[in-house]
Amino acid sequence: MPDPVRPAAAYGDRHDPRGGPQWRTAARGRPPRGPLRPEFTSSGARINPYRGDSRASSLSGMPLFRRAKKSDSPAASPVPGWCSWFSPAEWQTFQALLSDVFVDGTSSGPPLVLGADRVLRLAGPDGSPVTLDLSSLAVALRDAPQDRWRSRTVEFVEERLHRGDEREALYAGSFDPVRHLLLPRVVRAEHVSDDLHDLAFPLTREMSTVLAIRLEGGLAAPVPPGQIDRWGATPQQAWDAALANLRALPLSLEDDGGANPMVSVTDPAGFTCTHLLRAAEILGRPAPHGILVMVPHEGFLMMQAVDGPELKWSVIGYSEVTLQRHDEAPEAARLCPRVLWIHEDRIESVGVTPAPPGSDAPGTISGSEEFVRLLSSFDPPGRGS
Repeated sequence: MPDPVRPAAAYGDRHDPRGGPQWRTAARGRPPRGPLRPEFTSSGARINPYRGDSRASSLSGMPLFRRAKKSDSPAASPVPGWCSWFSPAEWQTFQALLSDVFVDGTSSGPPLVLGADRVLRLAGPDGSPVTLDLSSLAVALRDAPQDRWRSRTVEFVEERLHRGDEREALYAGSFDPVRHLLLPRVVRAEHVSDDLHDLAFPLTREMSTVLAIRLEGGLAAPVPPGQIDRWGATPQQAWDAALANLRALPLSLEDDGGANPMVSVTDPAGFTCTHLLRAAEILGRPAPHGILVMVPHEGFLMMQAVDGPELKWSVIGYSEVTLQRHDEAPEAARLCPRVLWIHEDRIESVGVTPAPPGSDAPGTISGSEEFVRLLSSFDPPGRGS
């Protein structure tokens, strides 16, 4: 279970708020309605990460690919945020490896220099396009000794090419054989665009849910536009199947043993974050004032029923934990840096802005008018808020 969360640790005596920083609340506009089921009247979206449908008969010959376009990044680029765990020396080694593996169609070429753009667009051996998400490759190499980086890179690309073959076979069939493979997946909203109808819906400003299909090896890919129609199914049938499959996944649950326990959720299948859609069901206890949820990255999900008198201090403390875990995670795995509040059929993120060091100004907790009213009902002005 993740480290214990102690909301008041950095904010003085939780029973005497006047002994610590002062806080005020600020209502913001009503958040977008975030039902925990898709609404099929809104437009959907497409997730942007690697979508390599191209194939090659063999990757044993090196170099594997030629670059489709040379990079214009400066030669001495710093370690980017999407692989921040690399030391400067490891980052240079990583770039040298990619320059060696991915060349411009000849035995030599200018060095491959990377930076903020983590996507590498390649041309495969047969000329077909291949897009490689380098942040995912960096994660795959993170714990490997450097003498295995080259072989692991080859394995990484082969796996993605094979995934394209598997998807084509699944897309060519009918709905019944793939029904049990569908799952919702929570992703960052910035990875979702506007051209996918019925296959994605927003949760908060930071996150959306997309319809995905499970592949071999615990992998998943988004369902492409028009595919539900080609299967002969309706969006409602597809999402109902996906949510039923999510509920059927085995989970590991741990809690801190308190009267109002903080529950930690782990899904061995790799869909941990997506189970926030089932928060009320997983918590399994009354939560008339809603549920606070932390989902800073794909592999982290913790939740707790709102405890009225402690709501302000819980939001402040949990926000620190959420932001820390978000910033520590690999860039490709990050989700929401804010605490979430789930209430009835809505989900929203709650903002916490501490006062600048040495300032007498209060920190700010911001949310919808409904959330601010709830917060104020437990901590009215003039009582240390």
